[in-house]
Amino acid sequence: MEITPMINRVKDHKGNLRIQLSKYWPDGSRFKRYMPNPTVAKKTQSRIDEAIAMGTWRELKEELYGGSKEDLTVEQFSKIYLDEYCKVHNRRPDFKEETLQTIVAIVGSVRVKDFSRSHAHYFIKQRSKTVKGATVNRGLAVIKNMLTFAIEKEIIDVHPLARFHMLPEEEVALRIPTLEEERRLVAAVMKENPTIGAYVGILGETGARMQEGLRLQWPLVNLNQRLLTIEETKNGKVRHIPLSDYAIELLRTLTRIVGCPYVFACLDTMDRYREPRGPFETGRKKAGLEWVGFHDLRHFRASQWIMKGVDPRTVQELMGHRDIKTTMRYAHFAPQHASRSILEAQNREAAELAELQAKNRTKESGDLVGTQHEIGNCLM
Repeated sequence: MEITPMINRVKDHKGNLRIQLSKYWPDGSRFKRYMPNPTVAKKTQSRIDEAIAMGTWRELKEELYGGSKEDLTVEQFSKIYLDEYCKVHNRRPDFKEETLQTIVAIVGSVRVKDFSRSHAHYFIKQRSKTVKGATVNRGLAVIKNMLTFAIEKEIIDVHPLARFHMLPEEEVALRIPTLEEERRLVAAVMKENPTIGAYVGILGETGARMQEGLRLQWPLVNLNQRLLTIEETKNGKVRHIPLSDYAIELLRTLTRIVGCPYVFACLDTMDRYREPRGPFETGRKKAGLEWVGFHDLRHFRASQWIMKGVDPRTVQELMGHRDIKTTMRYAHFAPQHASRSILEAQNREAAELAELQAKNRTKESGDLVGTQHEIGNCLM
């Protein structure tokens, strides 16, 4: 449905209608951006038309871009990239948003047109101080994609990271918390912040991703049916996860804030928690589990389900894995558990056999006594 020749309603990646303003400047470049409502779109369009007619469009263009295109920093352009690209092409732009925050913290002041391979190496050096290679590579992938978008926006002509090599990712055995360690971690974090402690526990009980947990709302939690629903997922597929007794116990400790639908909410802001790392890091240190991260809680839940005999296909659905190969990373837990189960079954079988043999011996002994008695009667 068209509002004006330059303002249109378009569908985003979720199928929701959004208002988009698209207009070419006299220099041939295009201004294209989502607008919050038709009124703002029409006012912006009128400003552009007037500036072009008055010959002041260059100043307006610089204002709308938060600076001239040539002077845009990575921080400034990241906002355009998030709004115009990520929110259109990515199912969960919030995952990109979190990565962009780390990128901006390290190289945000660099102008996009000046970005070079040396800046990428600097990003790797700084980021590698706190995270592993796989996480660094995810950040590099976002930087590469953002620079590709910068070419489309005619901010740069050549991609500075073409054929730039990612860090090698060594396959290492997953170190996963035990049940005792997970419960100890939850208890330690709850002492620092009860709400964040409950949040950590729910991640461990449901396998929800960090952002999925932070965005969880009460209408999606059914304590009577013991079911939690996650709608805004990474792969766009709704998941329904059964709630354990422990999960229900944790959820019942939380205070519901009137007017705030979020499960893990802060009383000070009357809104959801956005950064739970403070209490979590303090709690895990006191619990002696500094190696445990938020994503390890997801590994913990998948391994627990596998060990308890849940079939991999069901675990795949509950975890929201797009590929069964991801789920099969935890398959090695099944043989270990199966070995223990078989040993226990073997011991039960041996006990049953011994009991049966004892009964048979008792019966045979009784039959022998009876036979001897009969023989004695006959001789008499």
